[in-house]
Amino acid sequence: MSFGNIVGQLLQGMSSQSHSRLERTASPEGLGGLVDIAQKFLSNKQAGGMTGGQVGGLGALAGALLGGGGSAAKGALGGSAMAILGTLAVSALQDKQNTPTSSGNLTSGTQPLPQEQIEALAAPQTEQLMVRAMITAAKADGQLDQKEMDNIFGKISADGVTDEERQLVMDELSRPMDLQALVSAVPNKAVAAEVYAASLFAIDIDTEAERAYLQQLAQALGLDRATVSRLHELTGSPIA
Repeated sequence: MSFGNIVGQLLQGMSSQSHSRLERTASPEGLGGLVDIAQKFLSNKQAGGMTGGQVGGLGALAGALLGGGGSAAKGALGGSAMAILGTLAVSALQDKQNTPTSSGNLTSGTQPLPQEQIEALAAPQTEQLMVRAMITAAKADGQLDQKEMDNIFGKISADGVTDEERQLVMDELSRPMDLQALVSAVPNKAVAAEVYAASLFAIDIDTEAERAYLQQLAQALGLDRATVSRLHELTGSPIA
């Protein structure tokens, strides 16, 4: 099992709302932005110049969305977790570029993200970072008690989990929340948006502490209001 598959298992059940948000994101009603960005991604020269390994899960989800719609995407949730988060991040960032300017005109077309940012979205170190992001968000309303830690760890299937992966999850669960340490590991704007998207799936956003955490996270990551609002919209998450 890779950290990406661990992310997939956490996405589907880390909070009481995470599974329904994931289904909404992969449903026909929630696909509009994701299908558009998937199509743009596949037709973009960036994708053509990358190897299959570099495209990774992001291209896999794009193919699922375009080939089979919501059902295909929902059927690949576990293996395409990073693709879902990556597509959400790219969509939110590119949608921002198409918002009206202060003069009322749209900006001039969607500018592709730098190739290194696209590649980073599904990199092994980014998979690990998403696990850290989700666990950190879960600590927003106070330190996790043993029952909560057991619940989170119980979401992860034992099959194929390496000692290294198991230890990282246990370490993240037991250490105090450290937002600055999390943010300092984020390499670029695309991964920053991906971290925020993962955090939305980790909590229900029904307490002041959780809302305050998301606001602090967005500020620390340098995400503007338009990008944050779009991520909430795409995932069906209440605005913090």
